[in-house]
Amino acid sequence: MASQTEYNPDNHVNDNASDHMAKEKAGVTMIESIEDSGALDTIEETKPGAFVWLCAAATAIGGLLFGYDTGVISGVLVVLGDDLGGREVTDSQKEAITALCAAGALVGAVIAGITSDKYGRKPAIWFASVLFTLGAIIQATSYTVAQMLVGRFAIGLGVGSASTIVPLYIAEISPARFRGRMISVDMIFLATGSVLAYAFDAAFYTVNHGWRYMIGVGAVPSIILGILLFWCPESPRQLMFHGKREQCESVIRSIYVNATEQQIAEKMISIEYGVNSSKALNEEISLKKSLSMLFTIPANLRAGIAACGLMFFQQFCGFNTLMYYSSTLFDIVGFSNPIAVGTVVAGVNWIFTFLSIFIIDRVGRRRLLLWTMWGMPVCLVLAAIAFNWVPIDHRTLELTSDEVGWPAYLVLVAMILFVAFYAAGLGCVPWQANEFLPMEVRAMGTMMINVFNWGPNIVVSSTFLTMMKNITPSGTFGFYAALCTIGWIFVFFCFPECAQMTLEEVRRVFQHGFGVKYAEQWRKDYKKGQTARNATADAQKV
Repeated sequence: MASQTEYNPDNHVNDNASDHMAKEKAGVTMIESIEDSGALDTIEETKPGAFVWLCAAATAIGGLLFGYDTGVISGVLVVLGDDLGGREVTDSQKEAITALCAAGALVGAVIAGITSDKYGRKPAIWFASVLFTLGAIIQATSYTVAQMLVGRFAIGLGVGSASTIVPLYIAEISPARFRGRMISVDMIFLATGSVLAYAFDAAFYTVNHGWRYMIGVGAVPSIILGILLFWCPESPRQLMFHGKREQCESVIRSIYVNATEQQIAEKMISIEYGVNSSKALNEEISLKKSLSMLFTIPANLRAGIAACGLMFFQQFCGFNTLMYYSSTLFDIVGFSNPIAVGTVVAGVNWIFTFLSIFIIDRVGRRRLLLWTMWGMPVCLVLAAIAFNWVPIDHRTLELTSDEVGWPAYLVLVAMILFVAFYAAGLGCVPWQANEFLPMEVRAMGTMMINVFNWGPNIVVSSTFLTMMKNITPSGTFGFYAALCTIGWIFVFFCFPECAQMTLEEVRRVFQHGFGVKYAEQWRKDYKKGQTARNATADAQKV
C-alpha cells in the first residue's frame, strides 16, 4: 500500500544535515516503492510457521513467572503468622514485603532497558530466569523479615527484566497480522501463573509452614525457561542491528515459512532500512541522548505518552490490589477460606485473558479497550457500595460479626466482573504498546513503559491496606473507580489503533498528533487495498 505521508525529519535526530538526510529520503523512497508493490502486505498475510509460536510460548514462561511470583504473595501473607522472627507480621511489614517486589521490578526494568540493545533480548531473559530461581530460594528459606525482603527484591529484578523484554522480543519476532495474538500468549501465561499461584496457595494452605512450598515451586519454571532459551533465536531486528544478516534471514525464513523469495528479500530490505537508520542514530548519540529523544522528538513523545499513559492506568485501576491482597480482602469480608475464593477470581482472569487472544487482532486494541474499560469503574462503585454494609472495624480491618452476609457476596461478584472487564482489555493491551516506539528508542521506551508500570505498582502495593484503614474500604474503591473513568477518557483521545501495521508503519502514526484519526484512515485504506488484491488474485485464477 502506498504511503500517505512524506518523510518527516522530525522523526530523527540529525545534527549533521544534508548528506544523512538525502540517504534517509532515498531509503524512504525505496521502502515506499516496496509498499506500492504490496510485498510487505502480502508477506504479512502468509501463515507463519509453528516455530515462531513455540518461541513465543517458550519465552512467555517469563510471563508465567511474573504472574506466579506476584500472585503467590496473596496466600503467603495470610499464613505467614510468626514464622519470620517469632512475631506476627504487621500490616506495614506485609506492605513492604509486597512492595519490594515492585521496587525490584522497577530496577530490573531499567537495567534491561539499558542493556538489551547492546547485548540482545535473549541475555536479558536469561538474566531474569536466574533471578527468578535465586529469589525463590532466598524467600523459601527465609527466617527473618529482612531475608524475605531481600528475596522479594531479587525476584522483583527478574520480574522487571522479563516484563520489559519478553513482550518486546515477541513483538519483534511476530508477523504483523499475528502480533497481538502472540503477545497475548505472554498475557495468557501471566494469567496462568496467577492461577497456579492461587492453586498452590490453596494446596499448601493447611500445611505447616506451607508458604515455603508456595514460594519454592516458582523455581521450577524459571529453570525450564533458561533451558528452552537455547532453542530460541535472537530477534531478527537485533540480529540485523548487530550485523548478522545471514542469521537474520534464517530467522525470517523460519517465521514466514510460506513466503516467496521476493517477499523474503523485500522484508529483509524493510528491516535492514529501519535497523540501519536506527543504528546510524545510535552510533551518533549517547544513552542520555537516546532517552532525550523520547521527549524532544514530538512523534516519539506522543508515542511515549500513549504507551506509558495506558500502563499508568493499568496499575492505578486497582487490579493489582486484588492480585496482591485478594486473600486478605476476602478474609476481611468474612470468607472462611479466602485463598479458595481468591482462586475463583484468578480463574476468571485466566478465562478472559485467554478469550482476548482470539479477538484482539480482529476487534483491535483501541475498540477492545473502549468496550471493556467502562465496566471497571461500575464494578468498583458496586463494591464500594457493598462495603458500606460490611460490619468492619476500620481501625483494624477486622469483622465485628462472624456472619458472611449478602454484602460479602456482592463484593465477590463485583470483583469477578471487574476482573473480567480488566482481563479482556486493559490487562493485555498495554504490554503491546511498545509497538508504538521506533526501534532506535524502543528498548529505552519499553523501559519507560515499565517505569510507569512498576512505579505506580509500588504505590498501590505499599498503600492499599493503609488506605483501607484511613479512608475506609468504600473510599478506597471509589478512588480507583475515579481513576478508571479518567483512563477510559485517555484511551478515547490518545490511543490509536495500530493492529495489522508493521512496526515500520506504526512509527508514522504519531507524526499526526496522537494518530487516532490517521490510524482509522489507514485501516480503511488497508482494507480497500486488501479487497483489491483479493479481487485481482481471483481474476487471475479465472
